[in-house]
Amino acid sequence: MESMHDLEVLIDSGRRLIVVETEREGCFIEGFRRISKRSGSAYFVWTVTQGLLRLSRDYAAQTINKDVNQLFAQIQASETPSVFVLVDFHHYLDEPVVLRHIKDVLLHAPQHCLVLLSQQIEMPDELKSLSTEYRLPLPNKQQLSDMVNTLALEWRDRHGSMVELEHNDMIEKLVENLCGLKFSDAQRMARHAIFNDGIIDRTDLDDVAKNKFALLNHNNVLNLVLDFAELEDIAGFENLKRWLKLRQPIFSGEVELPGEDKPRGMLLLGVQGCGKSLAAKAVAGSWGLPLLHLDFGTLYNRFYGQTEENLRTALDTAAGLQPCVLWIDEIEKGLSAVSGTDDVSKRLLGTFLTWLAEREAAVFVVATANDIQALPPELVRKGRFDEVFFVDLPDAPVRAAIFALHMRRREQSLEGLDLTAVVEQTRGFSGAEIEQLVVSALYQSYGEQRPIDTELLLSLIASTAPLSVLMAEKIAYLRNWASQRAVEV
Repeated sequence: MESMHDLEVLIDSGRRLIVVETEREGCFIEGFRRISKRSGSAYFVWTVTQGLLRLSRDYAAQTINKDVNQLFAQIQASETPSVFVLVDFHHYLDEPVVLRHIKDVLLHAPQHCLVLLSQQIEMPDELKSLSTEYRLPLPNKQQLSDMVNTLALEWRDRHGSMVELEHNDMIEKLVENLCGLKFSDAQRMARHAIFNDGIIDRTDLDDVAKNKFALLNHNNVLNLVLDFAELEDIAGFENLKRWLKLRQPIFSGEVELPGEDKPRGMLLLGVQGCGKSLAAKAVAGSWGLPLLHLDFGTLYNRFYGQTEENLRTALDTAAGLQPCVLWIDEIEKGLSAVSGTDDVSKRLLGTFLTWLAEREAAVFVVATANDIQALPPELVRKGRFDEVFFVDLPDAPVRAAIFALHMRRREQSLEGLDLTAVVEQTRGFSGAEIEQLVVSALYQSYGEQRPIDTELLLSLIASTAPLSVLMAEKIAYLRNWASQRAVEV
């Protein structure tokens, strides 16, 4: 194990108190046994059930010193340089006498090294500065791929048939979704995906995403969105679709370019109800990635510093779920520049900008905003996002496509409709307003027991005041700002 080599280096370099967190206790103890054969130090392991045993195949096993006080008396009495692996010792770290014993070994027995081995250890403050924390490296893609293929062979041997794949790349996508997990958790989820029905499909990927999210989302600030869309579900947005198509193979690692210029994210700025949120969902759906939704409103906490800590935890969670898409909706509400005296917003902005600049995880950020005046200039300058897109009100061809899309979704026929007249009269309508027009027409046609016809649609249009009329000045300002600073979708 490469991890045992790293741990052996720590021991040989003179670290006196090493904390190892792992669920693979047996593997580590066997690894220590192998190290002991080539080491000049004696290796011992202690458990409360077996006492202190020497890790050597040619050494007679002894069951002694189950008591903690006797254990440390034995350690301090030994003059032979030794490594003592204390298993599940976190249960004793809240006892003052035990803390004193550990300090005495560190102060008066410099020939020894103590290794605390457990699945999870919270070190007392007074020992943190004296200890070195070692975490088991997470499995890489090759190790996960080997594990999944081994489980697939196990399925074949049991059932006499190969594991079925919904698409040829399903194993690669499953491995991508397992990245960031401990080996045992990844193996458990992969086994369930394969042995559930012998098929790896989109449902299995969604299950892995949900279970992985449940393991990593400690403060419940993020939401996992499984209501995916595809880019083909969005009318218009042709520039954005071409832009994303070029970047998808590079983000996924299928294509490697010189340097480290992987796609990092985009800002969608525009009129409300014109498809920004749908575009965020479509990025995740078309790229086959988990979609995480961050609502800045859930971050705020009345205790000083806790709001920023909530944001850091959320961003760390997103990094743990990589590769993924992080959707930040209406980002201006959390990082507003309107109130110059809002210290919390300033600290949040600083935390977020630092993460944007320094992150190494495969997290593609899709931020949306409706009010450019509320956004701080630091956020929209070049380099924060790969691109800033402007989402305007749909033109006539896009309005026709949106109208037809929502009619088909509700199993309504376009036959006999004067689509040209309907499209002309919906000038200034957003995509959301066109959808609501179709919904209102459906209700009215049901109530009046009549089909949806041109007359019904035109009457509903005439009674609707679109957002472009109600907020004409703000939309004009937004268009003027975006004309020189953003790319139309």
